[in-house]
Amino acid sequence: MFDVLEKAIDKSRDLGASYVEVRGESGFIEYIQMDDSRITALTQRLERGVAVRALVDGAWGFVTIGDIDNLDKAVSDAISMAKTAAPSRREPIELAEVKTYEEVIKASPKKDPRHVPIEEKIKYMNDMTKIIRDYDTRITAVTVKIRTASGQKYLVTSEGTKIQSPSLLVWTYPWVSAKDGPRMSAARYEDASTHQGWEFLEQVATPEVIGTQAARKAKLQLEGVAPKAGAVPCVCAPRVIGTLAHEALGHLAEADLTVNSAFGGKVGEVVAADGVNMTDDGTNTGKVGVSKYDDEGVLSSRVDIIKDSVLTELMTNREYAAKIGQRTTGNARAESYLFQPIIRMRSTQFELGNHAREELFEGIDFGYYCVDFRGGQAQTNASFQVGIQEAYEIVNGEIGRPVTDLSISGIATDSLMKIDAISKEPFEYEIGRCGKGQEALVSSGGPDIRFAAGGITFGGKA
Repeated sequence: MFDVLEKAIDKSRDLGASYVEVRGESGFIEYIQMDDSRITALTQRLERGVAVRALVDGAWGFVTIGDIDNLDKAVSDAISMAKTAAPSRREPIELAEVKTYEEVIKASPKKDPRHVPIEEKIKYMNDMTKIIRDYDTRITAVTVKIRTASGQKYLVTSEGTKIQSPSLLVWTYPWVSAKDGPRMSAARYEDASTHQGWEFLEQVATPEVIGTQAARKAKLQLEGVAPKAGAVPCVCAPRVIGTLAHEALGHLAEADLTVNSAFGGKVGEVVAADGVNMTDDGTNTGKVGVSKYDDEGVLSSRVDIIKDSVLTELMTNREYAAKIGQRTTGNARAESYLFQPIIRMRSTQFELGNHAREELFEGIDFGYYCVDFRGGQAQTNASFQVGIQEAYEIVNGEIGRPVTDLSISGIATDSLMKIDAISKEPFEYEIGRCGKGQEALVSSGGPDIRFAAGGITFGGKA
């Protein structure tokens, strides 16, 4: 495909564009859904297409096509669109200068998901359904979803970048419902890899591991006690901390959103309690959402969003790096060739502290230990609300009874100031699908963190 893309770049030089990038994709995409052992959705398709983005007179033109034989016309159309849009722009778009790269990156899955028989995939889902059903007789419904993808991505730019990289995904997601008399509960769990093949679901995210997690959480929700509303001390575990890092804080540090967010104008200021560090790490090799280069061909790097309690830097693409005078960080990502690259997180986390985990519970007469989330939302003013699907009371420094239908809320920038202890023990990451007009697979996490009373507000169903 490189030959075709390079010819398109050559054509663009004759049409007056100051910058052109051409992104091509080819590959296999699959989605399967099973509801109570019945296949309710099964789609497979071969995807092939190209995106052209042209910068002319300070404006973008963007065109996608599925027929690469018409690529020359797509280039002409993208440049024409940019020329038409340019007079109406108040501020011309400029791009930060970057180093160009030429590289072919190879994937090495042991079992490419496109070559795994459909019968094997259905067996995986049936096995998970049975494990969940057998966990507790009160489980009433089980949905299992899997997504797989395998292919190649290509990027050629008028500046000389030429990169080929793999596109790989295996993703699993059960949703479990349970009922005990008038009480009902629901829980979910998901895991994924964008670096391994089907072997990840065979060896790591197995039906037993994923199914047991989802079933256990649904059971705990049936048996938990009602929460007490108000503001009490709490400890949040890695999956909840990851959600706060991504949803409630990470989006505030995406440069295209920062100007209208609670982090607007605060770079260089103290925004968190002593000892707080938060990063988006594009060098976190092997984690979901991480790749060597972003979709503008910029080398991925670690972004120190909060360093020693200070808001230090933002996540950028080339356009916003030039606009705010900051370095490019490698955060430009596109869901597919059908979308333009925009600023997205990759692997976002709070960094380790210096406390033993058990120390975080000491001195809490009553509070909550929030272990896993069901879903949530946040706003650019830093307000957030998250439903918790696994939580426990903390009584006299000890973990106590499970809690059902707990929700947490607050203002994330205020919560940062209420952090008073951070665990030093390693943590696992949670996997998410972030929406920002287009989907991006991301990973997030952090060590167990304790918030003083007032850092997080507790309530009932979210």
